[in-house]
Amino acid sequence: MDPATPVVRLAVLPLDPDGRISAFPRGAAELLGFPSSTAMGTPLGELIVPQRLQGSEGLAALFEACAETGEAHGTRSIRRADGSEFLGELVITALPGGGYTAVVSPVVPSADAPALEDRRQSEWFHRALIARSPVVKLVFDPDGQWRWSSPAAIRLLGPGRPMPDVVAALVHPEDLERVRSLFATALTAPTAEPEAVEVRLRPPGEDDWRVFALTVQNLVDEPAVEGVVIYAIDVTRAVDAERREQLHSARIETLISALRVGILVEDTDRRAVLANEALPRLVGSDVSADELIGRHTSDLLPPDELFADPVAARAESLKLLAQGKPATGAEFALTNGRVVVRDYAPIHADGSVAGHLWVLRDVTDQATIRRGLEERNRALAEVATLKTEFVAAASHELRTPLTSIATFSQMLCEEPDSPADQRQIALDAIARNADRTLKIVDDLLTLAGLEAGTLPLTLRAVHLPDVVGEAVDAFGGAAVRAGVTVEMSANVTGPMLRVDPPRLRQAVDALLSIVATAHAGSRIDVRVTFAAAQWTIRVGAPSALAEGDHLFTTGDRGAGNALSFLISRAIVSRHGGQLATPRTGQTDAFAITLPVRPHLADGDAL
Repeated sequence: MDPATPVVRLAVLPLDPDGRISAFPRGAAELLGFPSSTAMGTPLGELIVPQRLQGSEGLAALFEACAETGEAHGTRSIRRADGSEFLGELVITALPGGGYTAVVSPVVPSADAPALEDRRQSEWFHRALIARSPVVKLVFDPDGQWRWSSPAAIRLLGPGRPMPDVVAALVHPEDLERVRSLFATALTAPTAEPEAVEVRLRPPGEDDWRVFALTVQNLVDEPAVEGVVIYAIDVTRAVDAERREQLHSARIETLISALRVGILVEDTDRRAVLANEALPRLVGSDVSADELIGRHTSDLLPPDELFADPVAARAESLKLLAQGKPATGAEFALTNGRVVVRDYAPIHADGSVAGHLWVLRDVTDQATIRRGLEERNRALAEVATLKTEFVAAASHELRTPLTSIATFSQMLCEEPDSPADQRQIALDAIARNADRTLKIVDDLLTLAGLEAGTLPLTLRAVHLPDVVGEAVDAFGGAAVRAGVTVEMSANVTGPMLRVDPPRLRQAVDALLSIVATAHAGSRIDVRVTFAAAQWTIRVGAPSALAEGDHLFTTGDRGAGNALSFLISRAIVSRHGGQLATPRTGQTDAFAITLPVRPHLADGDAL
């Protein structure tokens, strides 16, 4: 400050409802010169109005004006303890809870009048803020003696001097030591940043505890304060609202945790904000629900590892997000053998999408039952056709060898004296056709066992291309004899499939034999692919099936084809799949489709 600038002191004097001085700060003592013992309890007019003006220029008029307007001020002579006088500005403000605040300040020389007016306006501005502030403020001496209360404090505690034991009684017993610790910290570390803590207070006449955010600040070195200030803000409603919100959130989390369906809530960036433990458990992941929070879901639950058909899963996700409407998703097979339905609902806030809700439901049992019913219905629908095909195939396959046996047997009977070499040819033909008849009978018994379900399948998890490759390798000798070459291509990726490997190799071998007899001297293509949650095995030739040609022709070229096809189809059907046949004039091949089904333990039989 410029040394030429005069120092203007203030005397801020709290008054009781009778106008008596209830606190005498150090600033007042320095300005007026009276000791605190003399000033305390003395009416303000008796202390500061000169004796010669006690009658004519007392303070009664100011107090009356203050009672009407809430505030009154005037300029008058102010008496000091040594009898001297100075021209001072006196402002008296009424407090809402009773009592007054008086501010005495010297009038500076006229050259500084603008500065004085600015200061007075600033004082009135801050007094208005304090009078209407909801913040409770209490000023104490460092030894804990009360000095001043704000209007909000008077409304809370009542008028008059609050005694330390009375104030302590208002604090919850569990919080009292915390308040004392804050007060002690303010004294020992006056420059430290004040800490705000929540404490419970019960105002006089009330039964319920209220919560206040309490801060203690050391302002002993501030001339206008000269004490330790306690600030308290009533946060009861905010705390109650927060507790209600916490209780509501706890109930929701408990409910979601107890659900057996998988729950996932994402924000607009597809980061998980809520998940239950059923979600990773359902999809077969070792990741915990807590680990998902704040992470992109696809990072910890990658579709390529979870879904049997990740491409279809991603496509449906994008479709549902683009539609932005609640929807029940499609069924998806998982790599762990389960089947789920994924439902979606957008989360709206303020008219826009604020997040995404995904619900995964395990429908494995329903899917298994439905698939079983579908397979049973398909099997029942095929019964009539199978009976006709079975009779026709059996008649066709047995007629040729039995006719040969009967013809040569009759020749031997009618020509007993025929040459030995002719007799040997006839005997070889009878033996050859007898073996062929026995093989046909064995095939018929196999087919009957497959159709009746008396011939069990022993399942184990395999990589399907490996089983098909074994069947192609085993067909090498027959391919050479038929003059065909076999080329195989297969997906290297795809889930494991539970099959009976020997029976499935038998089905593939039968189809290779059928195609080889229909396309002798050609090439046979075998392709194994995985898509849409099912494996597909295609066996066929590049050239189209000619008009009028048949895969199941009679004679040596087609011998056994019809029965082999029926056996192959029965094996595929027992695995829950389907076998489609080529169509005339097209290069379509035999197509075996095998869906990925829920896990069965190794060795389980069907």
